[in-house]
Amino acid sequence: MFKNSRLVIGICLLLGICVLEFTLVGCGETTDNSNYYYNPSFTQAGKVIFIKGLQSTNKNWIGSQTGSKYTESLMTMEAAAGAGEHFLMDVTGNPPYAMTCSPTGTLVAFGNNLRNGLFEKIVIENIGTSGGLGRTELDFIPGVTSFDWSADGTKLVYATSSEVRTIKLDGTADTLVTAESAIGAVAWKYGNRIAFVHGTTAKVLSLINPTGTNRTDLSAAASVDLPQISSANTNEVFGIAGGSLCSVDVSAGTPATTVVLANCKGALPRIAPAGDKIVYSKITEQSGIYVVNIAAKTETKLK
Repeated sequence: MFKNSRLVIGICLLLGICVLEFTLVGCGETTDNSNYYYNPSFTQAGKVIFIKGLQSTNKNWIGSQTGSKYTESLMTMEAAAGAGEHFLMDVTGNPPYAMTCSPTGTLVAFGNNLRNGLFEKIVIENIGTSGGLGRTELDFIPGVTSFDWSADGTKLVYATSSEVRTIKLDGTADTLVTAESAIGAVAWKYGNRIAFVHGTTAKVLSLINPTGTNRTDLSAAASVDLPQISSANTNEVFGIAGGSLCSVDVSAGTPATTVVLANCKGALPRIAPAGDKIVYSKITEQSGIYVVNIAAKTETKLK
C-alpha cells in the first residue's frame, strides 16, 4: 500500500511538472503588431480620414509563428500632427476606396467592388453622430472611374470611361454633363465648375459647368492629373504633373502649372476644406500619410 501511494504521488508530481511546463510555454508567447496607414482624405471638419491596417503575429517562446490576424479600421485624426486617432468603423475585408467627404456635412462617399479599375458601387456613409442619412449604395454597371461631391453636397459627379455625369444621392436625376473618351479623374466639391481629366498618353484637364456649358480644355502642358479644386480660390486646380504636386490657375489667359512640391508621388491628393493643405499616400510606399502645407510648400509625414 505504501509503495502504491509513493507511485501515485510520483505520477502526480510528474503531471504537475508537465502542466507547469505547458503554462510557461503559453506565457512565453508574444504578439508583434505592425500598423499600415493609407487612403487619406479630409473631412468637412478638417480632420484626416484614413484606413489603418493592423497586422498581428503571434509567436511562441522560440520565435516560431503560431498565428496571425489582419484587421482594417476607418479612422480620423488631427491634420496638424497626426494625433488624436479616433475609430469610426471596422472595414476589414471591404476597405473604402477613393474617399471623398461632403463639403457641407458628415457624409463620406467611397468606391466599392473594384474590378478592372472600375468601381461597381459608390457607397455614401454618415460618419457623424447626428444621425440623418444612413448607408446608401449606388450601383453602376460596368462601373465608374472617379467621383466627387457637388459644391452644395446634394449630388455626386462621376465619370465612366466615356462620360461625365451627375446624380442625386438617392440615385435619381442621373444626368449627362459631357461625353469624352478615356476619362480618368473628376472633381467638383468647390466652385461652380466640374474638372475632369481625359486622354491616354497626353492627359488634358478640362472644366465645364454641370449643365454641360462653357467647356474649357487646357493644353496638355498646362494640365494636372487627379485634380482637386481649391476652396480658397476656385480658379486654382491642384493635381499631379510629372510626379510632382502642381497647381494651375485656370482663369489665366495662358494657364501654366506651378510646382508646389517636386517628386511627391502622391497617389490621390485631397485638399483640405480651408484650401491650405493637401493630404495623400505615396504610390511608392506601402504605408504612409503625408500632408503638404501649400503656402510653405513643405511636406510632413503624419503616419
